[in-house]
Amino acid sequence: MKNIKLFALIFSTLLTSSMVQSQSIGEVARYATEQLNGSARYQAMGGAFGALGGDLSSISNNPAGSSVFAFNEAGATIGVQSFSTDANYLGGFSNAEKSSFDISQAGFVLVLTNPSSKWDKVAFGFNTQTVNNFDKNRYAQGINNKNGLVDYFSEMGNITLDNDIPNSKFNLSNSQDYEYSYWGREYGQSAQHAYMALDTRLIEYFEPDNALPYYGYYDSKTGGIDQFLELNTSGGQQVYNLNFSGRYMKKLSLGFNINIYAIDYTEFKHTSDLYNDNASFLHQVDFVQDLNTFGTGVSFQFGAIFKATDLLRLGLNYTSPTYYELEDEYSESLDVRYNETFEGRNARFISPNVINLVGPYKIKTAGKVQGSAALVLGKKGILSVDYGKKNYGSSSVKLPRADDTNALNSDINKTLDDATYLRVGGEGRIGDLSLRAGYWQEQSPYKNKAIMDDFSGFSLGMGIRFGSGSLDLAYTKSTQKYAQQLYDTGLTDSASLSENMGQVVLTYNVRF
Repeated sequence: MKNIKLFALIFSTLLTSSMVQSQSIGEVARYATEQLNGSARYQAMGGAFGALGGDLSSISNNPAGSSVFAFNEAGATIGVQSFSTDANYLGGFSNAEKSSFDISQAGFVLVLTNPSSKWDKVAFGFNTQTVNNFDKNRYAQGINNKNGLVDYFSEMGNITLDNDIPNSKFNLSNSQDYEYSYWGREYGQSAQHAYMALDTRLIEYFEPDNALPYYGYYDSKTGGIDQFLELNTSGGQQVYNLNFSGRYMKKLSLGFNINIYAIDYTEFKHTSDLYNDNASFLHQVDFVQDLNTFGTGVSFQFGAIFKATDLLRLGLNYTSPTYYELEDEYSESLDVRYNETFEGRNARFISPNVINLVGPYKIKTAGKVQGSAALVLGKKGILSVDYGKKNYGSSSVKLPRADDTNALNSDINKTLDDATYLRVGGEGRIGDLSLRAGYWQEQSPYKNKAIMDDFSGFSLGMGIRFGSGSLDLAYTKSTQKYAQQLYDTGLTDSASLSENMGQVVLTYNVRF
């Protein structure tokens, strides 16, 4: 009976909870930006396939690319991806690494020809590939002389006062699970955090004479706080392209995609404060959060490739915004230890046996338009370039509560901007052997480049054909600099991160 009652509380949180930390501008940017992934040939040429086609991953770039295939083809890609992240936090330097292996791409194209028709070729294709790999570890540590977790939780308490929730309403003698679920169900995550901090005596309620009441704390930052953030993420964002294209008069290829996205994002966040001043009431504070975001999205894509001459190919495509419907699950705990005995105890801990469900909520990410050109140098090789623009500023959300929706959409409009990207690739052929290289650069989606800088990378690769099959190998290297803010209020300090991504992939294709 107790389990049934607890589930009812969790489910009611799903229906009425207000905005949580995962629903943010950072989440919109996370699912709108894309890493370079796909087949080995596609990656080795920097993804510059908008005017080329003829590769399974090119379907996700320009849907007209499937009618460039001369034969039916199927293939798959395996790869190893590694992330190494350097962090500078308040003068403290650290590094964290993580590697993962997966089947990152698979697909096929079926080609039907009719030489007697002006539409001499039609093609049906399917391709799936990783859009973003979230398998990353980040760690930052430094001495903070100004802000601690206690400042964040004090702000959470003061938000409850702003929302006209009196301190007398918090029942600290009741079951932790019940009270935590109640506050989430009725008032959202900020009220849950205020309750956790009060229950562990991290913050206290003050009602001074001739002044407004507030939530504060007893501590001393003399000597500073040895503070660290551990942020480990896993999961991925996958796209499934359902493709149709046709070629007209052997000159113009037109194509259409329905793109279905799947998101499974898991985040473990641990923030710890260790007070260096033994005279401080607080000794150590640890706050742990586990988050899982999952859902699906859909977008539509139209593209064209025109064979201007035997040498020159031109490409144009449009991708609609992606419309996601997502849900969150989160749990959390707070451990507070004191330098002195308080009410007969020197530590308090709260870890509610509750999984909060939030959603479904909706996100619309950026659409894009792209122009491409390629030089096909007969059997000697290829030079190709893509240039496109994404309108991140038009992204939007729809949350369970209208006021949260309006506030976040206003912040998105103020913070995100349009961004352009450039991809350049080349391939040289020596008989059945091909050598390849690529470069790509994409502007930050943020107006303030200190939040996230522009993104760039390069790639190298080679391939060999044998009979009806081919084997391709690619190596990619990219760098991204960005700021990781600990929390959006109270403890607002940021770590400066430099993320280096390396990837080795191998693709096998067979024509039939």
